[in-house]
Amino acid sequence: MQRCVGLSVLRFPTLLLLVFGLLPLLAAGDDPQTLTGKAILAHPAGQAIVAAGKLIYEGKLAQVRQTSTQDVREEWAQLSKQEQASESERLQGRAPDPKTFEADIIASGILTFYGESASLRIPDGEDGTKAMAFVSLEDGKWKVTGGPMTFEPEPKETAPPIEGAAILDHELGKLSLEYAKRLSTNVESAISLLSPKAQANRASYSESERKESDAYRQKHFPDPKTFAESIKTGGSLSFYGEKAYLNIITNSQTQNADGSTTFTSQTTGIGFERVAGKWMIAD
Repeated sequence: MQRCVGLSVLRFPTLLLLVFGLLPLLAAGDDPQTLTGKAILAHPAGQAIVAAGKLIYEGKLAQVRQTSTQDVREEWAQLSKQEQASESERLQGRAPDPKTFEADIIASGILTFYGESASLRIPDGEDGTKAMAFVSLEDGKWKVTGGPMTFEPEPKETAPPIEGAAILDHELGKLSLEYAKRLSTNVESAISLLSPKAQANRASYSESERKESDAYRQKHFPDPKTFAESIKTGGSLSFYGEKAYLNIITNSQTQNADGSTTFTSQTTGIGFERVAGKWMIAD
């Protein structure tokens, strides 16, 4: 038996890990089961997604997270009050409008089950995705582990992407490593590499919230050596005008006591923006 755990990385503050979905691989020969249209709204998993969407739209992400699966609850509890509030505001801005969400599900929604986990996808009609959500079954109840979240059309790249080890030769690769080095020794020095907007956002915190946020940065950002190796093996640097994004995919596997293997895929994202001709790290 194989199990696959998917993690999504959100950009606050620069690096923040939250479980977005748990999608296990089925045993060989098994096919995922799907529901479409109105059948989704009649299923407890679909009903849980719709209810969570309404709460997130109202700015009540905390209520969704606190009633989610144990791993999501634990990740949420690790965040400071300021981080929770910022994440709630961010996701509220990307929550689907409850007035049209159910209609979109009926029109084109696809709910795919992978054992005790499932994902809802609403296509945008152009080979893209309009909205997604993830749920898992825990204690006999379907609980939302990610989303529902809408997606904007993919921005157009303004330069060819750079992959793997070549990133380390680019100024943004060097900036990323310099940030990792400074963060491992001196937070204030690392903060100076953030854009003015990101620094102003940090300055808006209370002193205790700022210390908590800085401690979180140091704890969860990889050490420089590990970070460099991750970039070499799974890094992709994309450019969109005055903005750029470094995405790093790290895969690992763990042999479990019951003979099964858990495959983990973790995606780390770092945003950059060019200010007065100089690249800086953005929130």
